[in-house]
Amino acid sequence: MRLRLVTVRHTVGVLAALAVAAAGVAGCGGGADTSGRAGRTPDSQNAPEAAKMVATGNTMDQPLPATAASTALTDQNGRHLSLGSLRGRTVVLAPLLTMCQETCPMTSENLHQAAQAARRSGSSAKVVFVELTVDPARDTVRRLHAYAKLYGALPNWLLVTGKPARITAMWKALGVTTEKVPTKEPVRDWLTGRPVEHPYDVHHQDVVLIVGQDGHLRWITVGRPDARGTKLPTSMQKYLNDEGRDNLAHPAADGASSWTAHDVEQAVAYVRDLRSDG
Repeated sequence: MRLRLVTVRHTVGVLAALAVAAAGVAGCGGGADTSGRAGRTPDSQNAPEAAKMVATGNTMDQPLPATAASTALTDQNGRHLSLGSLRGRTVVLAPLLTMCQETCPMTSENLHQAAQAARRSGSSAKVVFVELTVDPARDTVRRLHAYAKLYGALPNWLLVTGKPARITAMWKALGVTTEKVPTKEPVRDWLTGRPVEHPYDVHHQDVVLIVGQDGHLRWITVGRPDARGTKLPTSMQKYLNDEGRDNLAHPAADGASSWTAHDVEQAVAYVRDLRSDG
């Protein structure tokens, strides 16, 4: 499918339009009830200045913020890295919350599927899929390792964490807001099977960003992951709450925008075809 490009003068307008279509994407994880809450898009003050429509998302050309590029991260295998250290590869970046019961399991499934497609095409060394936690206090290396095993470990699919204050600053630099919200609803830990003491949710946008080989932000989409036709890991399928099951079966039932693994694959192909002037 040819990628359709439509020039848009101001990114703020593009993201506002996506927000209207992405109702309910702001909340995730911890068993919180996020039904009916309007979706929020990345902070307009931090968003890129100009963008173009491409497939289900928007293209852009802005340097990766220094804070986002330099933040020290650790992946599910205990390896240290930063987004800057991945320069020269195309990086697909999305937020992760392993205690999410609404959308994150489907985000992980879609990105895992896209990472598998990259391996089949022989491009796994050139494209890396990174899920960066919004909950570093709970998403330890041990938990990320266990989560990755549920889906099947892939060398080009990284789950990363870091120091809480730095992770928050990193997401803020990217224009993505995160908010820790206490919840009174009982929550069970998918890893231990035990009730969680002092449960909380972490609200965030369901956003996917692509960083080009030149270290520039090149693509963004905001919306629910559409994982219909795929099979979630059994434990994650069971972990979904009522809202999560609705999102899995009908990701755009209320008019919300959505994206698939194939959409990400198309966007990756587009970004890899770009030629940097610098």
